[in-house]
Amino acid sequence: MRIDELLNYYYDKLSDNEKYVCHYLTGHYEECSKKTIEEFAHDCNVSKTLLIRFAKKLGLSGYSELKARIRIEQKEKEPNVEGLLQAMTDSYHKMMNDLVKKNLTNLFSKIFLANRVFVYGSGSSQARAAIEMKRIFLPAKEMIQLHGHDQFFTLKKITKPEDLVVIISLSGESNMVIELAKALKISHVPTVSITRLKSNTLASLCGENLYINSVQMPIKYNIEYEISTPYFILIEYLYLSYQNYLTEKKINES
Repeated sequence: MRIDELLNYYYDKLSDNEKYVCHYLTGHYEECSKKTIEEFAHDCNVSKTLLIRFAKKLGLSGYSELKARIRIEQKEKEPNVEGLLQAMTDSYHKMMNDLVKKNLTNLFSKIFLANRVFVYGSGSSQARAAIEMKRIFLPAKEMIQLHGHDQFFTLKKITKPEDLVVIISLSGESNMVIELAKALKISHVPTVSITRLKSNTLASLCGENLYINSVQMPIKYNIEYEISTPYFILIEYLYLSYQNYLTEKKINES
């Protein structure tokens, strides 16, 4: 797993102080990749022992491995302003490689067994992705697509533990999706997050996490635009993989 995935995966097992380190780290990856444990512990206002324990709870050998892993991942994310198209295609390949390695059996089992599957998109691009997910999955599993503030309150009221809710968000940090995920968790409603590959609150609250590799326009273009194609690549891959899951399920049951 990448560092962001590890932070989300182990978040619930961290102490309050370790959760503080988790949130601090996500905004200071570059500093962590360059500074000694003494320097980063001072900046983070924690002890070296806590940093080492934090790294080990992520399944790493210690701070040195955490620092090395972050340095490698930071280099992978460095924008290639002279080759935006290459950066985009590289991110697509990276996302697909990560998806192929991910075991989706548990997620597909939840989709198959769910009485109802709701798909909620938090923004305009995410809403389009939710619509596409509903459309493409129709031959295999009917899904209910919801979007907007009003539907947000409806979703909290009508969902039950036998349902499944897929929440699509870019950052996973908007107040609305966090409130929704917390409410669903309290009601024991299974949830799936689809977010940008970065440690985020929504992913830490959901039982299943999926990630996209999102590429932002380099500053020199003077355009605030983030590529949305990865959502649709992910959804198509999920649908085809789910069809394989159903086929294998029939063979095993026959």
